[in-house]
Amino acid sequence: MEPNFNQDLKQLTRSLQEVVENEREAVLALVIRSLGSAPGKVGAKMLIFPDGSIEGTVGGGVVEARVIADSLNALEDGKGPRTINYNLSELGMSCGGEMGVYLEPVLPPKRIIIFGGGHVGAAVARVMASLGCRIKVVDDRPEWANRERFPQAEEIINLPFAEAVSKYPPGPRDHVLIMTRGHEHDQLILEAVADKDAAWVGMIGSKKKAAQALQKLQDNGVPKEKILKVRCPVGLDIGAITPEEIAISIAAELILLWRSGKMRSGSQPPPVPGRNNRPEAKNEGVVKKSSEEK
Repeated sequence: MEPNFNQDLKQLTRSLQEVVENEREAVLALVIRSLGSAPGKVGAKMLIFPDGSIEGTVGGGVVEARVIADSLNALEDGKGPRTINYNLSELGMSCGGEMGVYLEPVLPPKRIIIFGGGHVGAAVARVMASLGCRIKVVDDRPEWANRERFPQAEEIINLPFAEAVSKYPPGPRDHVLIMTRGHEHDQLILEAVADKDAAWVGMIGSKKKAAQALQKLQDNGVPKEKILKVRCPVGLDIGAITPEEIAISIAAELILLWRSGKMRSGSQPPPVPGRNNRPEAKNEGVVKKSSEEK
């Protein structure tokens, strides 16, 4: 019996919609080239889920197993959509032929929690929203954290910082940025979130501040693997001075982490280019200005 392609397409479309609406992950595989006796014809589609389960088919057999494996790699490596060509003879398939398969990772939007409603926080919100991120802003000052200053934010929380972390702890998909109006607030938040399951934590500050802050986490018994998720000073070293430049440097570091695939695998993030080679005076000057402008 011939498959009901219209019915299969409807089911696959419903499944894809559920993935998007429920902010789950999957890869959409589409056959875009089929030569010889390849089992997957142009237009064949398949959804691949993180556990290796599938919906639909791109032809079955060894080539489909390879497509599933390559799709799982696409979820892990952070490099985005790609087209992969398969020579079926090289895969040991007697039918021969070739197939080209387009793989598109379907990923939920990144979530950013910004602690601090100052100038740098506002600039970060604008830049990260332009990258499709979902923004949450936390500041105990309504005159600083409000809809007028943060129109991009999905949520604005006006509570004392400790209370906000207690009521709304970051989860494994949350990227936390700490940039409040003072070092004491920054340290309080860092200590509160470092032991949570956040995907990543970044804090603005100088190298001296970073060393002291991380030492306090170690002294408080925070596990090493969670301390490794903390990035301070946060941002690539591009000589940033203005809030907008600092925001771009932070966005660049996050893009580097996401595209490296390290954030997905749970391993230690890669070294940030230039960070270990910064002149201390230059670094201190940049951070001091950003702190004053927060």
